[in-house]
Amino acid sequence: MIRILYKHFLIALFLSLPLTCVFAQDTIPSLSAKPHNTGNFWHRVYLGGNLGFQFGSITGITISPETRIRTFDQFYVGLRVIYQYFNYKNYFWDTDTKEYLSYESSVYGGGIYLRYYLASLFDNFLGNIFAHAEYEYLTYNRPYVNTIGGHIYDPYGNSFMPGNQIVEVNSVFVGGGYGQPIGNRVRLDLMILFNLNDSYNSPYSNPIFRIGVGVGL
Repeated sequence: MIRILYKHFLIALFLSLPLTCVFAQDTIPSLSAKPHNTGNFWHRVYLGGNLGFQFGSITGITISPETRIRTFDQFYVGLRVIYQYFNYKNYFWDTDTKEYLSYESSVYGGGIYLRYYLASLFDNFLGNIFAHAEYEYLTYNRPYVNTIGGHIYDPYGNSFMPGNQIVEVNSVFVGGGYGQPIGNRVRLDLMILFNLNDSYNSPYSNPIFRIGVGVGL
């Protein structure tokens, strides 16, 4: 379902970036190369997020602001708020009326994550590599109820009946990425994650490519 949007949009966006700058020479500054006043609380806070679009048979808009704080060393704790809008054109097939059915839905949720950069171990660009673990919760209303013997089918052969079904999705992500500095207090984060709790209702398809921007206060 929603995973079709993520798989094509995120992979295309990820591959379109000039990744050569990420794996360039050791002269690329690492996080440890920018000392800050660690006694100031706000110097440990980053704001950012990501914004995504797709148009066509599946129209989607994703807005996900986030904030994270450096707790100690290079260990960060972050929070994300997620809103997604999807419009599926001709997604279901009604065997009774012999017609395709479209539907739209708004997805709400959020997540909490832990991230650790290797800046304390490396003084070069390798210090921008990080490990990432995250829990995410999403919920949305589907105007069709998944049931045995229904006369409405999705592209995967699952049967449905008209109705209102509240769908909840719990995801656990693990993986890592690279925080590319693009300014004194600005980073572009490139991530590859895997959902350990993949399911039919999950909007993701492993592996998951995520791109975001963080701005330090």
